[in-house]
Amino acid sequence: MSRPRKYPLPPGPDDPAPEEEPQPPTAEELDGLDPEQLVEVALDWPRMRLTPAMVYALNFVWRDYVKAEDEEAKVRARRIVSRLRRAKHDELHPGCERVTINVPPLRRSDGNGVWFVRVNERQFVGEHELWECEARTILELVHNFQQVEANRKSDTQHAIDLDSGGMLAERVQAIRRA
Repeated sequence: MSRPRKYPLPPGPDDPAPEEEPQPPTAEELDGLDPEQLVEVALDWPRMRLTPAMVYALNFVWRDYVKAEDEEAKVRARRIVSRLRRAKHDELHPGCERVTINVPPLRRSDGNGVWFVRVNERQFVGEHELWECEARTILELVHNFQQVEANRKSDTQHAIDLDSGGMLAERVQAIRRA
């Protein structure tokens, strides 16, 4: 038995003409398609770059398929998830840029502990270069921690003035009457 050829032989005079491979649709052809058709194009052409309309359609149609009970819908939902996982970041978030942020360690106000921001078991402290959307999420976590700590240090944290606020006072009186 011999090894297969590394390079195919050139076509001979008796060989049939090679068939042309189908080409992916152009942007103009994609404009008038509904979400189901966009999903078909995205799944049939896995190397094609996703457009924002395709990403929206994949997410929209996935919500319907994930709720369904039949096996065909589950298979399609898995294919959609697989396609979205293989997409590059700039396909999912067009216009998102890389930024550098400095993430501080999170310190308790009473000095009893230091925490670090963790996302998917990845620890963030110090200077990091991230996508803008990831940086926003991390800085939001830091801001929320600082708000909780500021509230923890506050003396009026649990004190609620039931006489002011109009609506709250009326609700308290209605509860007392009941």
